[in-house]
Amino acid sequence: MLINKIKNSLAFRLPIIYKLIISYFYVSAIRRKSIITNEYTLVMMCGIRQLPMLKVCLRSIYKQFSNLPHIILFTDLSSDMDQFKKALSLFPAGSISIVSGYDCINHHRRNKKNQLVSFAEKNPMGLKLATILQTLESKKSVLYCDTDVIWYGDPYAIIHQHITNPNFDMAMSEDFQAAYDKHLIDNANLIKLYDKPYFCAGILLIKELSVNNQETLNRLLETVSEKSDHFSEQTIFAFLNRESNNILLDKNKFVIRTDDQFQIKPKRVPGILARHYTGPVRHIFWRDAFFRI
Repeated sequence: MLINKIKNSLAFRLPIIYKLIISYFYVSAIRRKSIITNEYTLVMMCGIRQLPMLKVCLRSIYKQFSNLPHIILFTDLSSDMDQFKKALSLFPAGSISIVSGYDCINHHRRNKKNQLVSFAEKNPMGLKLATILQTLESKKSVLYCDTDVIWYGDPYAIIHQHITNPNFDMAMSEDFQAAYDKHLIDNANLIKLYDKPYFCAGILLIKELSVNNQETLNRLLETVSEKSDHFSEQTIFAFLNRESNNILLDKNKFVIRTDDQFQIKPKRVPGILARHYTGPVRHIFWRDAFFRI
């Protein structure tokens, strides 16, 4: 029907306007949180093109997190540090550390992690893996969050419960599909990843890598240092998680869904803590940001 076509078209076109409004008018400074936690570090990675999304994601974090962790933002290999410093000047000074992707790669190069360096230099998702591994060296748990995530609630209770568990290694959000690197699965015999549940590394909580997982990681890096794709890093984390405690973040609280991509207005979902706006629903990131944060 014509009405449905118009409605579907508006669902994709209106977010362009929302993005412009947010980019030009949502510029007020954000107050520093009074409660700071040292229990874990929040890690993000971003390029210049993702900078508008990053600011929305960070704004939702400052709004929703009752106990704000220190945030480390790693840039990609094509970014200008000065642009990031200027863009993030609205956030409280000292609450976000900005680290160049080149500095991350050089850190691992100095430690002779040549396969990781090769993966990180060739693939932005390899750099994402490198940023998480570098941060874990501080012996503090890491919450990784992609820029296309909006937070709608406070995750502290869940994070605290996991990282204070002596048997906890890592947990990942649940995907509705197996978004993995087929070449890596075939060459490294990771066929079990095609069994449910499927994992997504858009929101990832990791306390440490066990000795066994470190050995597995080194083996998988041999393959991805030569050939990789957009899902290689996610495939690695998914397999490490399946080999350890196989822990999922509750899919009703950490949401990945595509069934509302043609809705003009968002519907409130009780209990949701965060939503990851993957490819098919990337446009409604701006819809939801406009109406809900």
